[in-house]
Amino acid sequence: MRIIHCLALVGLLACGPGRSSFARFPGTQATFERGSQDTKALDIADKAIAAAGGADRWKAAKQLRWKQVVTNDGKQVLAGEQAWDRWNGRHHARARREEGDVVVMRPLYENGGSAYLDTGEKLKKMEGGTVESLALAQERWEFDTAALFMPFLMEEPGTKLAYEGEAPGDDGKPRDVIKVTFDPKDKTRTSIYRVAINRDTHMIDRIEIQKPGKGENERLGYGVSDYKDGGGIKYPSKLQNLGLKGEVLTFSDLTISEPDENLFVPPL
Repeated sequence: MRIIHCLALVGLLACGPGRSSFARFPGTQATFERGSQDTKALDIADKAIAAAGGADRWKAAKQLRWKQVVTNDGKQVLAGEQAWDRWNGRHHARARREEGDVVVMRPLYENGGSAYLDTGEKLKKMEGGTVESLALAQERWEFDTAALFMPFLMEEPGTKLAYEGEAPGDDGKPRDVIKVTFDPKDKTRTSIYRVAINRDTHMIDRIEIQKPGKGENERLGYGVSDYKDGGGIKYPSKLQNLGLKGEVLTFSDLTISEPDENLFVPPL
């Protein structure tokens, strides 16, 4: 163990100075291009970011970690937690199951990753189902991070904003609808989003997802509500599926920290 630890330290030292910016998908834009945006959409996005905690808070968030539960007609169908190491471009996911939790550790912007079974004693690498587990983890990460952090993602490098007009909210008051598309080179964010933003609170009230290959009339819609604070960032703790009324997603215990290496070190 000591030899392995020393070799790891030598490797780190040989890499030279660390990066000075967040990891991103190779070839994507380096900065958010404010000058090429729809000016009305940009003004609304600026207010949404400020209401959610501010751009400085987002820039300081190297790792985000949270818990979540999905229920259908009151019955739990999924429970677990995720961690997004934004600085290094890594993802940790845990899906809780009676027969043992499935734990995934994977890089976001390159191939690879592993899936393990945690029975409470130790992690054991899964003999089968790794490819499926990694694919499900990627799909979950893309959806959940968009739902939780869309105000900030609206002004990430490569994002394009377009104002699409007004839509009525549940209270009858108009909401501003923004179309959000991401850098086409970024293969980790492949959906198109439309968000309805409350003019009074500047928070997102509804989010619609148009997955790749789907038409505009095939969007998935979720009502967004019950905002909470996690480390200075406001995030929705409840998403209600508008097409499947029984499905509810809840998020909790958002924490912000430096990257936790223990979440991404496979067991020996």
